[in-house]
Amino acid sequence: MASRTQKAKWNISTSLISQIVSMICGLIVPQLLLRSFGSELYGATTSIAHFLAYISLLEGGVSGVARAGLYQPLANGDIQELSNVYHEIKKFFKTVGICFVIYTVVLAVFYNRIVTDSKLEWMFSFQLVMVISLSTLAQYFFGIANSIVVQADQRHYVINIITILVTAVNAMLVILLTRMNCDMITVKFVSSCVFTLKPAALFLYVKRKYSILPRKQCGKTAVLSQKWTALGQHIAYFLHCNTDVVVLTLFVNLKAVAVYSVYSMVVSSVRSITSSFANGLESVFGNMYAKGEREKLEATFGYYETLISVVAVIMFSVTFVMILPFVQIYTKGISDTNYRVPLLAVFLVLSELVYCLRMPYHYMTVAANQFRQTKPAAYGEAGMNIVLSIVLVFCYGLVGVAAATLAAMVFRTIYYAWFLSNHILHRPFGLFVRREAVNGAAFTIICVIGGKVLENRNICCSMDWIISAIAVTVIAVLVTALANMLFYRTDIIAMARRIAPRSGKG
Repeated sequence: MASRTQKAKWNISTSLISQIVSMICGLIVPQLLLRSFGSELYGATTSIAHFLAYISLLEGGVSGVARAGLYQPLANGDIQELSNVYHEIKKFFKTVGICFVIYTVVLAVFYNRIVTDSKLEWMFSFQLVMVISLSTLAQYFFGIANSIVVQADQRHYVINIITILVTAVNAMLVILLTRMNCDMITVKFVSSCVFTLKPAALFLYVKRKYSILPRKQCGKTAVLSQKWTALGQHIAYFLHCNTDVVVLTLFVNLKAVAVYSVYSMVVSSVRSITSSFANGLESVFGNMYAKGEREKLEATFGYYETLISVVAVIMFSVTFVMILPFVQIYTKGISDTNYRVPLLAVFLVLSELVYCLRMPYHYMTVAANQFRQTKPAAYGEAGMNIVLSIVLVFCYGLVGVAAATLAAMVFRTIYYAWFLSNHILHRPFGLFVRREAVNGAAFTIICVIGGKVLENRNICCSMDWIISAIAVTVIAVLVTALANMLFYRTDIIAMARRIAPRSGKG
């Protein structure tokens, strides 16, 4: 238990640092690209990245299935089974990598023809697709299997440290290249080369850390038998990340993609920071579930549900209040399209808030290897997202696709809570309702008070925004802390004890 706790602290702390670095770099790099190349070309890079992500559908959710299958051999020190699973994962992703190469070439050839109202030349779009694909290709051939082993062993901090270094180096090189007036192809090629360092580093780490047997000494394993069932789970997550941009590319234009991407960049950064507090959560649940520690598992689930709720409400309530002034400052001087879309901000913030609040439920179902049992929710979310996005984009454009995502997210979150109550932890469903009622009330109060704070402030520069954001954050912390101390005092105290340094073995 002491080892699990220590790993959890390392995972959370390094993940938080990683997400902060990623957020800072993620704000700097897109702005440089927007100012250097314009909204249409920046929108093209975002659109291409999302189209390339479609190949990830072939992963079929195997990553989650593989992690679930690794918890037992890692807990028991079973090198033979660990090696069996590892080589099965590598074999699967090499096949995906080959498919990715074929898909990339096809996309590069036809991308220029499927984009609505685009002025990009064919050769330019072809080269852009090819260079953006390089880092993903390296992941499939060298990185994913090693990453899965490290995650299942609760060593996310290794991945986080590598990510911090690679992200920082990439940002510095993009700054240098844009100042040297390099073209977009060169900038993206260098970025892709930098990000190939991550799978290479993970390959070397796993090779030295784990005594994995050679392929010829390993047999087949049934642990990946649920990979096709897990496809539905993966499709739902994929659609959450990619449907909106693809629909906008096909039915609106690349400038709309650029607008959406700026707002999405902000909320995604906040989601990533919030998610860092759940880093390694699935492996913790999986380890306890594999060992049959049900009482500890239920208590730990309650602690993390409270932790994620507190962090998510604080982060997204502040984002809700401050996102429009931020976008106004961020896009100042960019006049080729309108970047002020308040309803888009509302739906995107709420969508990501719901996503973060459901993380403990999602991780628990994955840790329990309940892919087949939860596929109705996955398919339901996927179908709802696609149908509503296509219908609403014609009437409401940007806002319509964001509203569709929110509706689908709410549906699956409620299903997760019901499933967990009836099939895994057997908690009363009313606990979920009460938890979200407290979260919703705290969120609403913060947004109302924060809105009043901004009414009398003229935010026209970064310093004004920072001062206002600090004031709203203080309000958010106070309101959220008070709400949770009133309704979840025991969890807050228990959570504080777990976070605080302890002596002796747990």
